[in-house]
Amino acid sequence: MPRLTATAEEIKGQPAMPEGLYTVRLAEFKPKLSNKKDSVNLNPQLKVTNHAEHNDRNVFEYLNTKAKWVWKDFCHAFGVPITELPNGDIEFPGDFDGPEDDPTKWSYRGPLQGQQAQLYLIQQPATDKNGNPKTDGSVRNAIKYYVCRVPGCQEKHSDNLAKS
Repeated sequence: MPRLTATAEEIKGQPAMPEGLYTVRLAEFKPKLSNKKDSVNLNPQLKVTNHAEHNDRNVFEYLNTKAKWVWKDFCHAFGVPITELPNGDIEFPGDFDGPEDDPTKWSYRGPLQGQQAQLYLIQQPATDKNGNPKTDGSVRNAIKYYVCRVPGCQEKHSDNLAKS
């Protein structure tokens, strides 16, 4: 049986992309419980499109169900307005089907699927599992803001979603 090997450089993964504006496509959501098990990370699978050097690269976003202030920016970037309910609450567009107690089995059906958006990426120090900066000086990408595509939108959108 052949042995598979990799160099230390190969297992580091790709370097962070340069800061700037990128177009992404929402391929799907891969929901799972957060580490604290008190919310769900929707884990949208965002792929860079129409970029000569970084085409098909992943852009990571958790889109946690407790971080509802990000929902409007996220959905508007894909040109999909958020539904406001009569009581003033908001509703995430589309449906997640599957057992309520196992988000890993959810599947999304809705208007965000396959849509494109623009977002601005920055570079930040990479962190370990506890959120502490790594000592090797490595950096990761973070989404600073989404560009709204909803025609005539009058909403105030965040200009810095990235944690400092």
